[in-house]
Amino acid sequence: MIDFEWYRSFIHVYQQRSVSAAARIRFLTQPAVSQHIAALEAELETSLFIRAPRQMIPTDAGTALYTQVVGLIDRLEELSLEMKYEAGEQPRPVLKFGGPTEFVTHGIVPKLPLDVAQFTAVFDLTVPLLQRLLANELDFIIATKRIDEPGVQYVPIADERFHLIAPIGYDAPEADLKEWMDRQRWISYGLELPIIRRYYQTQFGERPGIRPEMILPNVDAILKAIEAGHGISVLPDYLVEAAVSARRVQRIAPERFATNQLYVAYRTDSRHNPVLQQVIKALG
Repeated sequence: MIDFEWYRSFIHVYQQRSVSAAARIRFLTQPAVSQHIAALEAELETSLFIRAPRQMIPTDAGTALYTQVVGLIDRLEELSLEMKYEAGEQPRPVLKFGGPTEFVTHGIVPKLPLDVAQFTAVFDLTVPLLQRLLANELDFIIATKRIDEPGVQYVPIADERFHLIAPIGYDAPEADLKEWMDRQRWISYGLELPIIRRYYQTQFGERPGIRPEMILPNVDAILKAIEAGHGISVLPDYLVEAAVSARRVQRIAPERFATNQLYVAYRTDSRHNPVLQQVIKALG
């Protein structure tokens, strides 16, 4: 008799082309996943994969089986989770998530659907947060970039727009914007100039050759430093709108800007979770 878990392992191996990647997604050992594939092949009396070095290549029979069963397995998982959720068998869950401090504060917290779940947040950069997501320490993350990793899905939720921000009273450049920028005092999020570098590359097609006068690991602090007249920087619109309206700071060359897409990232094995899907819908 065929075990449902054999099919689940088969689908993940097919999608990832890797037993080790499928095992990570399913939180099983590699031998366990290999045994599932071998048992399914024995039951069906056919080979589903060609075992190549560091890759599982589907046979024609494997491709045909995947086409027939993937929709059925997905729907069964969806139905099971939906029935538990609608029957009230599961209490309002606690979802753990992470993201960049400022965007979570200004763009995510106001949208969190507290009628659907309770939330616990941590702040960090995308790479360490992704590792925590894969380690099952977080349920989803807000990612500032896509990183190809087996078992992770991305849903775009917002576009950040970054402008050049200066203190009130700074004379705007009349001609060469880059030459003017190169002469200013800069305040940066990091020594590697992450946001400033994106602006230079977008506007001028080159990396900045500047050295910041001040490094502050928090963009709210950078905004306060600009308001105090310490220099200029590149900041997201959602952070500076109030300060611009109150004439505490100003946009320089407001027609110029850089953009960055943000995503909700979650593990593939969570894609049928109705609570998570409601949260993603609320954040989009």
